[in-house]
Amino acid sequence: MNTDGRITPEVIAGKAFKKVRRGYRVGEVDQFLQRVADDLARLGEHLRRGTAPVEPLLTPEQVEKKTFAGTWRGYEMQPVDEFLDQIVVELARMHRALSDADQWRSAPRAPLQPPLPLHSMRSLPAPEPMARPLTAHDVAAKIFDREPRGYRVEEVDQFLGFVAVELARAIGDPSSPSRLSAQDVAARRFTLCPRGYAMHEVDDFLARLAAQIAERESGWSTMS
Repeated sequence: MNTDGRITPEVIAGKAFKKVRRGYRVGEVDQFLQRVADDLARLGEHLRRGTAPVEPLLTPEQVEKKTFAGTWRGYEMQPVDEFLDQIVVELARMHRALSDADQWRSAPRAPLQPPLPLHSMRSLPAPEPMARPLTAHDVAAKIFDREPRGYRVEEVDQFLGFVAVELARAIGDPSSPSRLSAQDVAARRFTLCPRGYAMHEVDDFLARLAAQIAERESGWSTMS
């Protein structure tokens, strides 16, 4: 398992159980655990890449309902059942994280591909002392006023969609490398156009986001 207690595909694939006179059929258990390990690895890969699976993957409910035939010299039943309970918890967490990420990805604000060139750094104001940390939902649902001349709406929406996906992914898989830094957010620039988003509102929101990510990168943030 990871240091945070989460079960990994490697742990599942390499799991061994004590054999007893009457237990679960060894081949059935080993084959099922290999399938679980493969599907959990696929879930993690989709989460890291920000993609939605098209292939059918095991659900927590399928693991809960799984039964094995009994046989002589089989795996001890109780340890197998307890291990499956751990798998159910991890599968539920992964499916939930993937669902959250897909929600932001399928929203009107889609991730920007490819990103526009970065220019000079934006100066960051001090973060609000008591401000609640922004969530993926906050970013995906953010609305700005329009002005006669402002930031191009599609560019801002696409970038915030990417940010929302990354925030959701960070919650689902904290150990994975981040694809979004405070500098990426602070240095972001958008094209000016008629009837665009109010520039000062977008700037203030991105500054708050950048400050929040910078706190997390520094390791001293108390944000959950």
